[in-house]
Amino acid sequence: MAESDTPDRPAPPPETYEAIMQATYRAFCEHGYADLTTREIAEEFEKSRSLLHYHYDTKQELIVALLDYLLDSHPAKAAVDEIEDPDERLELFIDRGLFGPTEAAFDFWDFHTALLELRLHAHRNDVYREQLDRTIGLITDLLAETIDEGIATGRFRDVDPEATALFLYDAIDAARIRRITLGHDDAPRRTRWAIETFVLPTLRTPSDED
Repeated sequence: MAESDTPDRPAPPPETYEAIMQATYRAFCEHGYADLTTREIAEEFEKSRSLLHYHYDTKQELIVALLDYLLDSHPAKAAVDEIEDPDERLELFIDRGLFGPTEAAFDFWDFHTALLELRLHAHRNDVYREQLDRTIGLITDLLAETIDEGIATGRFRDVDPEATALFLYDAIDAARIRRITLGHDDAPRRTRWAIETFVLPTLRTPSDED
């Protein structure tokens, strides 16, 4: 659980913390980052506005807490437990990165649109930059660990896991940005095809290629 940025503010109890993060998440997806206010977050919060401000005073505190909350519950972590085979797990990572979790109870693209707005502010905000960098680090580390596991089990060729993971992340991220900023709705699908056609065959060992 993330504590408030202000040291003398007590961390909310688990139930309250969950409710605040869900409210912040809904408001973030609906309004984006630039136009988001604490009032709009409070409107999504089922309890009193005073309780919200008792734990978090500013939009930045709430957004930083939200990023920390999402990092702890990132779907990429669940994939490690869901799928034992590294090849299948890598495919799941790619699909979730491009299209979102099928079971997600939120609009994948509303969230990533708001997140892109936030990223545009990160170069001037050390706190946001650190949190966003942690998120990218988590995802690329899990990708690299999956690739490394595939190498160890003979499923993948002996490649540089970290470099390959970063390349995959960058390809997925670029496809999302093209869709959000330019309206290229087919960018995720085209990127998925390119990864399947050009990247994965060079990663898999000959016995694992189709």
